[in-house]
Amino acid sequence: MILSLIFNDNFSSGGFYVFPNLAIAGLVYVSAYLDLYPGWLTVYILFYIYGSMTPLNPAVFGFIGTLSYAVSYILWRKIPYDNAAVEMLAAFIASSVYCLSLFLIVFYCYGMHFLYWDFFLSYGFPMSVSTALFSPAVFFLFKKAGYKIFLKKNKIIYL
Repeated sequence: MILSLIFNDNFSSGGFYVFPNLAIAGLVYVSAYLDLYPGWLTVYILFYIYGSMTPLNPAVFGFIGTLSYAVSYILWRKIPYDNAAVEMLAAFIASSVYCLSLFLIVFYCYGMHFLYWDFFLSYGFPMSVSTALFSPAVFFLFKKAGYKIFLKKNKIIYL
């Protein structure tokens, strides 16, 4: 996730960019194995770092990241996560929540007015689908690296 934060090119065309798909899929994977508070804190820090590389307020991205984390955390507690179809569904829903909350914050707080359907069809839906398609590969790499065992044992952050 950190590499996708570092290598995300946000300022090349002057457009408005959001968090990379691979990092959202990583967020969904981490939410399956972390408790709520350590995961919330980890995701907030990562999204805040990303937000500092964009034209928007970093706290906005921290908020959106934690909201997406909460949605994927609830999904993992309600449904089993042993097959790729469920992983793709969870990644699609978390990415859709991310895009919807980003749209609402930009539209209402910052006054950038554009149609929701244009935003959804040109950015939100393609991003959510591509995140869902990338997620099995990201999950497979995390599982091969042994992050499931690491996250369950260490809980990443002790507070």
